Amino acid sequence: MNKKGFWIGVIVVMIVLLAVSVVAYNVAYAFTSGTEVITVNEKWSKVKGDDAKYLVSSEDGQVFQVTDSWIKLRFDSSNLYANLDEGETYNVKTQGWRFAFLSDYKNILEIESVD
Repeated sequence: MNKKGFWIGVIVVMIVLLAVSVVAYNVAYAFTSGTEVITVNEKWSKVKGDDAKYLVSSEDGQVFQVTDSWIKLRFDSSNLYANLDEGETYNVKTQGWRFAFLSDYKNILEIESVD
């Protein structure tokens, strides 16, 4: 094998590993779920170009996003976000985790008011 063929092979392997890593990360994020009780401190939107992300902070300083989820077949994020009220406490079902480097937040999938 010549040097050119060797380097092409190395580049192909690196691209494949990167693609597999991206897919694995997204699948792991989608299937990592949990529940917690939060009191909503603040709500806001983060706009980047034509894309917007609904964000919610809790009184204990956590930040969550409210976005649609293809894997969980949830497409009503705008309605869910509109039903969250500042100062109110909710049981929330979440997906994913907080990963600051990629600006990923736990995604709120379901809410239930705590009376």
